[in-house]
Amino acid sequence: MLTLSNKISLSRIFFIPPLVFCITQVQHNNHYRYACLFIMLLVWFSDMLDGYVARRRNETTNLGKYLDPFADKLVLMISCVILSSDRIWPEPRFPNWIPTVIVCRDLFLILGTAALIIITGRMNCQPTILGKASTGLQIIAVLSVFVGNHIPLPALVAIWWTAIVFTFASGLLYMYKGVKQLKFTIP
Repeated sequence: MLTLSNKISLSRIFFIPPLVFCITQVQHNNHYRYACLFIMLLVWFSDMLDGYVARRRNETTNLGKYLDPFADKLVLMISCVILSSDRIWPEPRFPNWIPTVIVCRDLFLILGTAALIIITGRMNCQPTILGKASTGLQIIAVLSVFVGNHIPLPALVAIWWTAIVFTFASGLLYMYKGVKQLKFTIP
């Protein structure tokens, strides 16, 4: 059950405590920005690696179908919320509406998935290119905050808006797919 790809997905969850620690230390020592950057790059790499390993080794499991997106959502929601706090993170930081959109969309997807499983007894929602792009752009947005002291504010804002547009669009697509599943399973 715990295949190599599932272990890689699980490792993303274990990156959260050191990431949070480094984020909280940036106000005291700016060099922690680069530790944050390094950890988030490891998270991104592990996200790409687990899917590759699962396909390559033919180790796609039901656990992996839930663990992979759960790990992504957990890392990104925690990062976005903390990186919007003026008490924890120095400038530049996310405006409060960015983590609000990301967290609301991800909670909506989690609750929608749970509802589909309860109502239909199954969940048949494969990741989409739009969803994968959304996750990648959210990671890039977080990375941009880590090195934001080296990036002009208009470029940061463009990165953030791009991530949010893709996040919102992928949320709508997943909602459409979920409703479509309900439509075909409920008489």
